[in-house]
Amino acid sequence: MMPYTPEEVRNAVEAGPITEEYRADAKRVVEQLNRLRATEIASYLQYKQHAYTAVSLLSSALKSEFAAHAEIELQHADILGERIQQLGGMPVYSPTEIARKADEEGVRAEQGATLAEMVTENLMLERRQVAAYTALLREIADSDPTTARMLGAILAETEKHAAELADYLKRTTEPSR
Repeated sequence: MMPYTPEEVRNAVEAGPITEEYRADAKRVVEQLNRLRATEIASYLQYKQHAYTAVSLLSSALKSEFAAHAEIELQHADILGERIQQLGGMPVYSPTEIARKADEEGVRAEQGATLAEMVTENLMLERRQVAAYTALLREIADSDPTTARMLGAILAETEKHAAELADYLKRTTEPSR
């Protein structure tokens, strides 16, 4: 005999991992995670487009970096989608909705004409994501520790990407000595 009432089991099934100790507004967290997920998908598209168009002999390393960053952006979108589902939400999937939500964060897929423009676009995109992740992390740090840890891990990778892109631009724009 189970020590649980049918009502307790029904409530547990409906709530999933959300217990009375969960202090965040799950609907708001889902909304914010969907906005971040949309930025990751837009980032994926931008990096993929840059990988396709970085075709000169001088850009083979950047082409590989752009492709690798695209895959990481897609992994981030998947991680966010899983957490959204765990919190009882539906991950955004409509291309129109993805574009709208990414735009709310100031993230739009760009296509520069030169490698330097592409790197700059990717740097600015990563910086917008760093700001968005940092803001949400601060908002939910104590109220949703699982999501906070997940956001922290994604934030660390996003900051690393931004630093790499900034370093590339520093190296390519510094005068020769």
